[in-house]
Amino acid sequence: MSSMTIARKALQTVPDGWEEALRGACAMIAPVWPLDQWIAVNPFWGMKHLPVQWADAVLGHRGGFSMLMPPAFYREAWRGGRISREDLQASLREHDLPDRPEDLVSWLDRGSHRNAGFAATIMRTYPLNREGESALERIRDQVAGGCAAFFDQHQAGWSVAAGTGGLFRFWLESSRADLSLDTSTGVAGARKALAQVPDDATEAARQAVETLGLGADALQALAHFWLLQVNGWASWCRGVDWRAGLENQASDCLWDLLAMALVWEQTGVRCANTNQKANWLARRHGAAAANPDTRGSRLWVWQRAYEIGYQRTLCRTLTQPAPATHAGTTDVQAVFCIDVRSEVMRRHLEDRCPQVQTLGFAGFFGLPVEHLAHGPSRPVRRLPGLLAAPFRWLDSAGSLAEDHHLSRQLNQREMARASVRGAKYGSLSTFTLVETTGLAWAWKLVKDSLGLKGDKASAGAMEGRLVHAIGGDPLTDREKAALVAGMLRGMSLTSGFAPLLAFVGHGSHTDNNPHHAGLECGACGGQAGATNARLAATLFNDPQVRAELAGLGIRVPDYTWAVAAEHCTLTDQVTLFDTDRVPQTHLSRLAELEEGFGEAGKAVRRERAAALGLTGLSDEQLEAQLAGRGRNWSEVRPEWGLANNAAIVFAQRSQTRGRNLGGRVFLHDYNAATDEDGSVLESLLTAPMVVANWINMQYFASVTAPEVYGAGNKLLHSVVGGNVGVIEGNSPQLRIGLPLQSVHDGKLWRHEPMRLTVIIDAPAQRIEAVLQRQRDVAELVDNQWLFLMRLSGDGVEQYRDGHWERVATPARQAR
Repeated sequence: MSSMTIARKALQTVPDGWEEALRGACAMIAPVWPLDQWIAVNPFWGMKHLPVQWADAVLGHRGGFSMLMPPAFYREAWRGGRISREDLQASLREHDLPDRPEDLVSWLDRGSHRNAGFAATIMRTYPLNREGESALERIRDQVAGGCAAFFDQHQAGWSVAAGTGGLFRFWLESSRADLSLDTSTGVAGARKALAQVPDDATEAARQAVETLGLGADALQALAHFWLLQVNGWASWCRGVDWRAGLENQASDCLWDLLAMALVWEQTGVRCANTNQKANWLARRHGAAAANPDTRGSRLWVWQRAYEIGYQRTLCRTLTQPAPATHAGTTDVQAVFCIDVRSEVMRRHLEDRCPQVQTLGFAGFFGLPVEHLAHGPSRPVRRLPGLLAAPFRWLDSAGSLAEDHHLSRQLNQREMARASVRGAKYGSLSTFTLVETTGLAWAWKLVKDSLGLKGDKASAGAMEGRLVHAIGGDPLTDREKAALVAGMLRGMSLTSGFAPLLAFVGHGSHTDNNPHHAGLECGACGGQAGATNARLAATLFNDPQVRAELAGLGIRVPDYTWAVAAEHCTLTDQVTLFDTDRVPQTHLSRLAELEEGFGEAGKAVRRERAAALGLTGLSDEQLEAQLAGRGRNWSEVRPEWGLANNAAIVFAQRSQTRGRNLGGRVFLHDYNAATDEDGSVLESLLTAPMVVANWINMQYFASVTAPEVYGAGNKLLHSVVGGNVGVIEGNSPQLRIGLPLQSVHDGKLWRHEPMRLTVIIDAPAQRIEAVLQRQRDVAELVDNQWLFLMRLSGDGVEQYRDGHWERVATPARQAR
């Protein structure tokens, strides 16, 4: 049979389940959020149903990259003692491999670990251009450019086509109008071929599938390959669909993008010559899904040894004899976000104020709200990206008339700012805007960088209305009490209230930083936590809510008062809010807490100084330097954020108090004794643990695969569409994840890439029951996207292959 006969036969097949195969490829892409709502996302979330080593092999086959660090990284960790012989032996046992540590070292020194390129696309048969660029690279940029044009809301004012008819139709019409398409992509005849493509994305995809003639598995592999080629924009489109789903709205943005890619593959086949088609048919059988050795490669043995080394240290710290604790009364309870940066502040606060008990809880304080300020601005989500916002907090100045007047003032002010922004991003802004505003902006830059910016006015009282997002009806006292009860039960605080209760949110204040939301509270949707903290305190202090709480079995003493605060993670200063409302009986405790925050902040800054290259400074100089980093427009590393996060502990504070966890551990309070039915534990493993996994894998991927899952170099960033994301240089590819400067100091990685270790103080049966009920949680555990452990007596057990094994924590031994 001739190659042309084979080709004709192949080009007439539409496999059963073709749409399901393509939808499956779309599901493998994780969503991302806009810059102003940026939250960390596990970029492998869509592959959690696969064992992690299998997923790595699939990405290597289809994307040409590895989830792991290069061999040199592990070689250096071995030679430097970061990985011990004991760690390697433990990893070999887990992988059920007979090798000796010496065999692994020898393999690491001589092994070749490069991934071959995906061979099944027709685009690899087209020749390079004079600049050495392949047709695949040029088409990838053409698709990315179409996405950039469509989603750039700032350009919508002068580009009539932008935002109308959907992404696929916008791209198709733009491509048909591009007279240089054939030469710019290297596919001669492409523009003529696109003229025959249907305007409907699904029909266009179906015709492309018919042309390609692939089976369902190979089709899914090809679709996944294409989405990985434009992974940034694919992730953005997935995010658009995800957020629409949270609002119960329909969106098929990623399907449109995939249809664009498949149409290009179809066009490549139609425009290819006979030799190209024959070459393509001979190579495309490699498009079938990868079938890796489920034991994984030896590089995974090294990665696991790297993780075991940290886990041994952590388990030793948690199982050492408990340090002496405060034996007197507890005057203050301070609830912090579980953020790893809070661990350092909590440790130093308790050290200086033994009468203070700290607790850990998700920083949105269990309040799934969006905040609508005065003026034309849209509501700001202040809750985890996994959740919908059923409630809305509306700012209020008092009466409805006062609200209306203030809104008009803020609306006019915002319109003036919008006109400047519109000119700034407009196509004709160039010289006139610079001449008009350049000196003003230059003075602002100098003023901010030199610290001459005026102090912000202190926040006023928290006034507003809490209403249902749909319908706008105010919440009843019973509904408010249910929110507070859920919050208190979630942090295992339903009795034993101290006289003063502080809800401490956190935020980071930086200028000229498109990724500033990544330094804010992820639980608050990439916003600072002060609003949620103040709302929590307001609800907690409400007498009607207190009365309803009693009916729900939670009795808050009359003498307990709540205040709100915000921990600035840039300067480690803590600001207290609404202190004028605190009863006089509590002022001495409030003063002690404020002084404790100040002293703890000094200690935290000294602990952080070395990592920021600020050692040898006095307390005053260090505080000034850190504050200046946020104002300095040339500072690319204002703080290290959540770098080096590695574990989360669900336990009472007595299990971790007084132990130095190095700012690497998320801490969430949990008391198994008050959770007999396991409902609280289930909510913790399906929400805070998943959020911690997202943060952990975002940092992991930004280090191990920065070209795919990292945002690149901050110095080359340009913002796309106001808040859509960033591109690097003149490339149209959207960059997602963390910028290089957020994980690397110019010489060394500042984040150790390792999977999250989850340690729970709860009965084994209760944990297993959650795994049986929650598929997402079970997949993360069973497929080793994270490691599940529990505190057991004076030791730690790890859940592996359906049973618990005791974790050995001997002192580290020399090789």
